[in-house]
Amino acid sequence: MLTGQDRALLDPTRETDDQARNNTNTIVGIAAGFAGFIAIFVVSSTFAFAVGQRQREFALLRTIGATTGQVRRMVYGEALLIAVAASALGALLGTLGAQPIMDWLASLGMAPAWPTLSTSSVPSYVAFATGVLVAVLGVAVAAWRAARVRPAEALRAAAIEPKAMTAGRWIAGGGLLAIAVVSMTVNAVGDPDGATNNKTFMPIVMLLIAAAGLLAPVFVRPVTALLAAPLGRLRGAGALVVAGWAGASARRTAAVAAPVLVTVALAATLLGAMAMTDATKSAMRTAPVRADYLVLPTGAAGLDRQLVERLRAVPGADVTTVTSTSLYTLEGEGSQLIERPAEAVDPAALTTALSVPVTAGSLAGLRDDTIAVSPTWELSLGQRVTLWRADGSPATLTVVALLGARSAADSYVATAHALSAPPTAAYVRLRPGASPTEVRQALERAADGHHARAVTKAAWAAATATGRRASASRLGLLAVLGIMLSHTVIALVNTLLMAAPDRAGEHAALRLLGAAKAQVLRYVMAEALLVVAVGVVLAAVATGVGLLGLYAALAQLSGPVAIDVPWRPVAGVIGLCGVLAVVAAVLPSGRSKGVAMPRA
Repeated sequence: MLTGQDRALLDPTRETDDQARNNTNTIVGIAAGFAGFIAIFVVSSTFAFAVGQRQREFALLRTIGATTGQVRRMVYGEALLIAVAASALGALLGTLGAQPIMDWLASLGMAPAWPTLSTSSVPSYVAFATGVLVAVLGVAVAAWRAARVRPAEALRAAAIEPKAMTAGRWIAGGGLLAIAVVSMTVNAVGDPDGATNNKTFMPIVMLLIAAAGLLAPVFVRPVTALLAAPLGRLRGAGALVVAGWAGASARRTAAVAAPVLVTVALAATLLGAMAMTDATKSAMRTAPVRADYLVLPTGAAGLDRQLVERLRAVPGADVTTVTSTSLYTLEGEGSQLIERPAEAVDPAALTTALSVPVTAGSLAGLRDDTIAVSPTWELSLGQRVTLWRADGSPATLTVVALLGARSAADSYVATAHALSAPPTAAYVRLRPGASPTEVRQALERAADGHHARAVTKAAWAAATATGRRASASRLGLLAVLGIMLSHTVIALVNTLLMAAPDRAGEHAALRLLGAAKAQVLRYVMAEALLVVAVGVVLAAVATGVGLLGLYAALAQLSGPVAIDVPWRPVAGVIGLCGVLAVVAAVLPSGRSKGVAMPRA
């Protein structure tokens, strides 16, 4: 008799709920990691930009006696004041938005529909503390830079931009890039299977984007010159003004382009990585299949015995049935029951239907008392393992073969271990001289009325790829990507609005030189688009490096895989960045009245 929490062991939806919880934990973990990364990136870039704008203010404070510690504490104080207010508001809104998010996850199949929200206030306190901590971490470098402003800089007649690349920025950017490259190399050489795991690839994406952001000032001038070169053929001074502004202030251009870099690089890298890993997983599942046709059930009941007999009677066809089942082993000193998927097959016909990679041993020894396992079992050849079958009955089997990385199944056992479960698939291979059309027609006639369908291997492979693209985890990751992109888009608009006052004097100077207001607005639009283009180029470099590293790992699993970036959504993200950049740059300029003298 089961009591207490053990009663859940009899729940028919227990396995589905476990899978949904795992999906939720994975997506939430990815979202939390990216949220922290983007928050620190946005806060640090925003405060770094603000410190650059207020350089003379800090110099005046130093001139009247403020110490470096006082300036640093002032910047930290400003960050804490904003962080406390924003974190408190976020913690409050988070409790209000929890239920809609749970409902949304349940609709995607990524969370059970029955859980109720906790009434504990601990998550709100943790979220508040996390928000404040992220702000402090993000402002650390900006506070250090503000404290290094010298008093003499207040006496300059014009603001002079400090050196774009400091030693610390070189070390940080180069170090992050080196760590990302080394991590990709280790994955490609030592653990290619880990490359298909989002939790393994996502940190590398973050490192590459952070490195590109830190090293961006190095490439701003050459990239700007390259992008502005076609404008030089246009009449008038527009191209000179646009290119000159972007190239004259590498640090400022890099700061404005940083949100574009993050937005586009995240979209392109994650979407491209999903497409590549999906293609690899589909290839790993379909490539070992030697069959020309497959007969699959249209429901969850499997293939009935009469249908299997009719399939075996089809002339010119060799039929091999496979039954998916589960085996259970005790791990952790016998305290944890682990479910392991297995395929029950006829050992004599296994190699006819499937190409099974074996690294040690032989499938010829597969019998009722033996098993072939993948490396995830962590067993050695000849080792005996005690396990439990799907009905709870125990069995002790000897390992006769170790499967390779490209195996279509985690383990193989004889059909006796499937007990009374019906086959889940039938692989059909044509005999020499058999007519494909006649065999297929015969298979369709045999499947008619048995809740099954006969498909070609190509059609099955295409359906497998389509199903993977519509999986709950992929939909959840896309939704998380949308949320993350919304944050970076806000950062883009915020940075451009902050940069607008610095340009007021330059725009006024253009008006004094005879430029019409419409011409100034066109220059502003062109400058905004040029900065977006610079960010897109830097994002393309980061994306290319990340996907090449992923390609090197995935190629070892399924052979060469196409580097596939879904260009339509990426182009949409770039277009959105362009529109927002133009609007955020033009609105402040369009509202200015009169002609103001340029600032000294």
